[in-house]
Amino acid sequence: MKTFLLLCSVCCLMSGALGQDWTGPYLLSGGFGGIKPATCKEWLRGNATCMVWQYFNGGEWTVLSKFCSFQNGSGWGPALPVNGPGEAVNPAVACYNNWRPGARFWCVWEHRDTWHGDICAAVDTFGIPWGPQAAIGTSINADGDSAWPGVIVIGHDPADTAWVTWTCRDTDGWRIEYVCNAGDSWTTPMIAVSGTDPIRRARLGRGYHGRSDGCPLLTWESNGDIFYTEYLDGSWQVPQEVAHSAALDRNPEVVSYTNYPFPLGPYITWESTRDGDTAVYGTAADTFSIGRRWCDSTGAGNNYAPCGTPAAYTTDYWAPVAAAWVSDREGNANIYSRTLFSEDDVRVDGDPATDVNPTLTTMGVTMHWCIWQSDRSGNWDIWGSYVYATGVEESGKPQVARFKLQATVLHRLPDGARAFDATGRRALNPNSGTYFVTDDGTRFTVHARKVVIQH
Repeated sequence: MKTFLLLCSVCCLMSGALGQDWTGPYLLSGGFGGIKPATCKEWLRGNATCMVWQYFNGGEWTVLSKFCSFQNGSGWGPALPVNGPGEAVNPAVACYNNWRPGARFWCVWEHRDTWHGDICAAVDTFGIPWGPQAAIGTSINADGDSAWPGVIVIGHDPADTAWVTWTCRDTDGWRIEYVCNAGDSWTTPMIAVSGTDPIRRARLGRGYHGRSDGCPLLTWESNGDIFYTEYLDGSWQVPQEVAHSAALDRNPEVVSYTNYPFPLGPYITWESTRDGDTAVYGTAADTFSIGRRWCDSTGAGNNYAPCGTPAAYTTDYWAPVAAAWVSDREGNANIYSRTLFSEDDVRVDGDPATDVNPTLTTMGVTMHWCIWQSDRSGNWDIWGSYVYATGVEESGKPQVARFKLQATVLHRLPDGARAFDATGRRALNPNSGTYFVTDDGTRFTVHARKVVIQH
């Protein structure tokens, strides 16, 4: 049979907030101030997300939260306290929000003294005051370092499962411990990873590995290299290295898998000196062994502390990720991003203040928030900007992007072209279906064309 291809050139009609890229910034911490913001790293299919941060209150650190509704503009509500008595630091938050009624948000943090502390958790159902805190584990840190707890929620029936990890160090070496909650109670702490080499910057997100709602994915830094493991079939898998290089790799973060509006990720992003500078890299869609530079190469300065969120409508189909990080290219620390239809790094905030600790979250169809810590007011505060990653109609209300499709019928692939399926894998002999084609022989061009092959 003859094979013909419908080559579709896609033109997205965009206006409003999208044309201006990031809208904001908004002061989110109000009169509280604060440091170390964290957000839900998944793409939340419902129309709400959450941020948490720590602030200094009455001589000790405590944790506050805010919830955001998807709307035209800033939808952040009032600040709500999270923790009970005792000093609370290094919060993280997650939710599996797929439009179910009463989706639950999970916040974790550590109560830390010099050498050890408790890992605590609390639950909230979108804006209802946080429930009582529960001590779910104990951190041990012989060098006084932080445990940096992380949390992810995996969708299950009848109840979603929350997973929490944290780092420990004692005289026997280093380890990452974990617990989970599939309903109303927590398991006892167990060991996910252990060894004699240092374990730093452990971060938890949602992996995939053929599971519709994903699986826990854990990444960390050890001796200047990045490693990961997934929880599959009842156990954590043997750790694997991410994109090996003799250069210094550090500060990894998980860009969590999402199956909405179609399967995306997961990805791991990190900072590396493999190009002779300090740059932000990420993995490809179908493997954790391929490292790609995610920031500009010319005049980009040093780039570090990356974060990311799934982004279905980026130009670069092969890495549908909105990423943000800190860069010193203008002489001080500022937040930059690569998102939407930009082929260059974009400054998130034009203020000359020092900006650090960025985090990203995505909700609805499709709104990204970038949130960071800044000293623009003279003290540390939490600021945020948003952008719609879909089209925005003249009314200002967020709408799904509209596309104008033009079809051309061909009987074969153009010379030098390559076809890739929706996972990013090359299709040597493509069957009937939808593919993406590049004409220059490379896989990661931003000018890939959408192709429908019919036999």
